[in-house]
Amino acid sequence: MTSRAPRIAILGAGPGGTAFALSLVSRGIDPQDLVVIDKAVFPRKKLCGGGVTFRGTELLRELVGQPRGGGETKGLEFLSSVGRFDVRERGPQWIYDRAELDAQLLEAVRTKGIEIREGEAVTALEPGHESVRVTSKRSNGARTESFSWVIGADGANGISRRASGLPGGIVGRLVEGVFESVDAKEKPDTLYFDFDPICDRIPGYAWIFPYFVGGSLVGWKLGVMDGRGVVPGETLRAWTQRYAEQRGYRLLDDKIAGFPERYWDWRSRGHRPGLVLVGEAFGIDALLGEGIAPSMYSAVYAAGRVKDALDRGTRSIRGYERGFLFTAEGKNLWFQARLADRIYGRHPERWLRVLFEMEHLKRLAGAGNDAYGRLLGHMPALVARYAGQVLLRGLPSAEPVRRLPPG
Repeated sequence: MTSRAPRIAILGAGPGGTAFALSLVSRGIDPQDLVVIDKAVFPRKKLCGGGVTFRGTELLRELVGQPRGGGETKGLEFLSSVGRFDVRERGPQWIYDRAELDAQLLEAVRTKGIEIREGEAVTALEPGHESVRVTSKRSNGARTESFSWVIGADGANGISRRASGLPGGIVGRLVEGVFESVDAKEKPDTLYFDFDPICDRIPGYAWIFPYFVGGSLVGWKLGVMDGRGVVPGETLRAWTQRYAEQRGYRLLDDKIAGFPERYWDWRSRGHRPGLVLVGEAFGIDALLGEGIAPSMYSAVYAAGRVKDALDRGTRSIRGYERGFLFTAEGKNLWFQARLADRIYGRHPERWLRVLFEMEHLKRLAGAGNDAYGRLLGHMPALVARYAGQVLLRGLPSAEPVRRLPPG
């Protein structure tokens, strides 16, 4: 086989970048036309709750099967001082340490014959009329190459997003640590989402996830999300430490670390000639910050659109963003963003009460007939039920919620 210079550079080897590579090759693109570049050397530590909801497990299974070394949970539980309810999906959720998951996805890419450059940092990106110039650096020096296409899968504030000049959604922040149970009551077969940070003027939620490494439960991931990027990191870390202690956990990590997340917005743009953004560079779930499934779905969508552009001999994709909006995942992200605008926006206590007091919504969530977030099809019924509730009882109160002790 004669080697040749790759035409397509994928920046970032996380779930978005690897899903794009695997999907494009499955559509008939020669693996030699691709190169994956990442500044990390895998396996690498990655801050993330590691939960893959059912719609994500479906896609993972299609791409690589079920990765090794994870755990499974039976469902989600939403809780707050207003109330609590179960969320059931059509199947289990998979839970992974991201170092293990991402390394396996990258190995699947490697077995396809795709070039992978680990430990290589992209330092400059210059989109042009005929190509995109990429400058990268590693221990043995720097190089500049031209590619027909660049796929930006390098995160919320990666160089592809910055160099694109395209508008993006809100960048929030999360903090997270690994804890051990002292006298906690949570079960390792459930993912817990606690919305009480809203009561403390943090526009987001806290999570408690079981933490599996090599298929064994080794601790718990606890953290809090600021879905608007307005709360200082130190405040979030202090809140997380207090929350963990109140719920019966002790920190195992040397620190509670933080990282940014970019949330999908209908006004976001993810394409200019020769460049597309996928995964967190494009935007993920604005309500819960779920990233793995949205990253893979946006990458698979992008692979189809790029393959079509290659077949037509063009570097432009007409209606890239609008086309994604009409996919099942695009509709999901639109719906989640609308919920986030309300629960994390003005009068959050009112919408917190709506979320936890609407019986029809709780029945839908617990029925086990849908995947998490895929409730857009039920929106007319939900709006009608809410309107009926307002007519009978008036608007839910926007008064502060009285915090209840954990339990």
